[in-house]
Amino acid sequence: MPIPDRKTSGKEAKSAAKDVFSGGKGEEGSFQKAGKFVLSSKLWEHSTPSKTCDVLITFPKGTEDYTVMWLLSRLRARVPDIDVHVRQMAHSPVYGFYLTSTFEVFLQKAEELGLKKKLRTGGITDFKYDERDSFENSDDPTVFFKSGEKQSMILEMVNDLRAVEGDELGKIKFVEGQQIVPKLLAEGVVEKMFPLHNSDDLAKLKKSWVSAFFKKQPLDDICEYFGVKIAMYFAWLGMYTKWLIAPTVLGIITFILSNRGEVTRDWCILFFNIFNIVWATLFLEAWKRKSAELAYKWGTMDMPSDALKEPRPLFRGDYQPSEITGRIEAHYPSWKRNIFRYCVSLPIILTSLGVVLVTMLLCFEFQRWVDGMENPPKPLKFAPKIALAVCIGMLDDNYKKVAYHLNDKENYRLQETYENHLIIKLVSFQFFNAFLALFYIAFYLRDMDRLKTQLAALLITKQVVGNVKEALVPFVKQKVKEWKLKKEEAKAKKELDEKEGKDKGAADKKSDKPKELDSPLMNQAEIESTMAEYEDTFEDYLEMFIQFGYVVLFSSAFPLAALCALLNNIIEIRSDAFKLCTNLRRPFGERVENIGTWQDAMEVMGVVAVMVNLALLGMGGSVQRMFPNMTVTDRIILIVVLEHLVLGIKFAVAYAIPDIPEWVENEIAKMEFQRREALKSAPSTPKSPKDPQAKAHTPV
Repeated sequence: MPIPDRKTSGKEAKSAAKDVFSGGKGEEGSFQKAGKFVLSSKLWEHSTPSKTCDVLITFPKGTEDYTVMWLLSRLRARVPDIDVHVRQMAHSPVYGFYLTSTFEVFLQKAEELGLKKKLRTGGITDFKYDERDSFENSDDPTVFFKSGEKQSMILEMVNDLRAVEGDELGKIKFVEGQQIVPKLLAEGVVEKMFPLHNSDDLAKLKKSWVSAFFKKQPLDDICEYFGVKIAMYFAWLGMYTKWLIAPTVLGIITFILSNRGEVTRDWCILFFNIFNIVWATLFLEAWKRKSAELAYKWGTMDMPSDALKEPRPLFRGDYQPSEITGRIEAHYPSWKRNIFRYCVSLPIILTSLGVVLVTMLLCFEFQRWVDGMENPPKPLKFAPKIALAVCIGMLDDNYKKVAYHLNDKENYRLQETYENHLIIKLVSFQFFNAFLALFYIAFYLRDMDRLKTQLAALLITKQVVGNVKEALVPFVKQKVKEWKLKKEEAKAKKELDEKEGKDKGAADKKSDKPKELDSPLMNQAEIESTMAEYEDTFEDYLEMFIQFGYVVLFSSAFPLAALCALLNNIIEIRSDAFKLCTNLRRPFGERVENIGTWQDAMEVMGVVAVMVNLALLGMGGSVQRMFPNMTVTDRIILIVVLEHLVLGIKFAVAYAIPDIPEWVENEIAKMEFQRREALKSAPSTPKSPKDPQAKAHTPV
């Protein structure tokens, strides 16, 4: 079978493609018989069992055979450890690469990637291929590697497919050493690359996580199946939910005591505010320690240097040899990025926030004008609220486009850095969007009753709408897609049966078929290819960031905010789990040390909460009622002193609590000592090029 290289003509490539897709060996030859657009359930069941596939790559409709063959030839020639099977989807003319590998290859790759495995004698350490017999279940291919581990190793092998000098596909020209598949994904030549769900592991998670409403989350199982990044989010959400119990209880007590008179209410609110501020500090510090424990447990405490990480596929610059790896890589000077960031991005962002501010103020003034009318028409009563909702929605959509465009222009090398700066841009807008109305009511109108009503309405509305939007709507959409696919397959089967019935003796042939093949069966890979992609943890963190602000910023106005947040989060954990296990394609597992920029954002929110809550005490009349003999100047001085005192307590608490638990530091020190001792006793003979570790460090 001919395999085209970069010099092969399109005609030769199409001929080669025809050999593969219609005259190839075994399973691939079934597709030409099945027709161009549909495939019977019998052929699909027997030719494409998804259990032999770990990762699926699909191409857009209308992709030329030459493009498919171009990538196929390079995968098979340059990454021979991957088993690639080419198949066509049953209900569309879309080709897919079904990727897997052998247990022996996975064993070698596990050592290269430094996967940690359990020893037969107990304990967990880095897997060593030559010492594989000392690891638990290393002789059982069905249980030794989790599905997520195999998929991550496949992804690493796919990303090891790098261009050589002269590689090009159509208008896409590759630089020597550049990763091919990520580039094709960025250019839209490859439509999707995703791992398939494992039915056994997924069923276990649905039982122990999605359905187990009041049980502890199986964080280790979540980490093994979805990766560290997603498990870290659910660990944070679970801990945040537990910590909400304390302000919930105190908030209920404060709410009850507040009805016993103004003086009692003022003192209760003062202590509740100080408690909330200290609580937020303790929670964030406790999470730092917890995340350090999880990072150590999940093997992400010492992540590789940023200089060793692969650049984003859309990162652009002048190509030159890397000072670290020696590969030809894109380089972009930081001074160009800084000029654009401060001279273009910052003014545009400030202007956008100014537009939001002016728009909201105009809507508020419109509301005041309507409220001042004696008998306004009923439609006019709702007009300001509708106008505000429409304006904010439009501004939100447009600002997101602007933020993404600016972030793309700033041209960050790493995906993590790109996401961190995008978080800063979008959080700035969402802060205005979520809290500007509350600030206006609290500090301009000075209406505490209206502030309490508005905050309660926002909390309840956002939580109900958010859960419906995140879980229920995608679930319904996916079920509709599956129903349509099943309907198409049943129709295709009926057409094929009718065609067979016209032939002489068709009835006898049909009666010889196994009974189980008569019912339409959907293929797992095709169903999952129609599912929506998981859009990372960004939206989930953003939702919780806004909720955290509602709890700590305006606690003096609505002490029951923590109660609303607690009730929502109990449902949120399971709805997010349901969404991941039911509605979405499985994402590749990502390794992270902590929650990143979100920690910084919430710490900033904690500092802002000190100023907002104490300002509310001063402007809401509480201090005046508590100390009636004080002058205005004395009250201002008291608020400022209290603010500095509370901030001092906050920073002192944060400084006094170590970010990493002592036992984790001791374990890290112990491992470092053992590593040094091992290096002292290790022979100085260089490793063979065939050694997996030596291969991993060999320059391309």
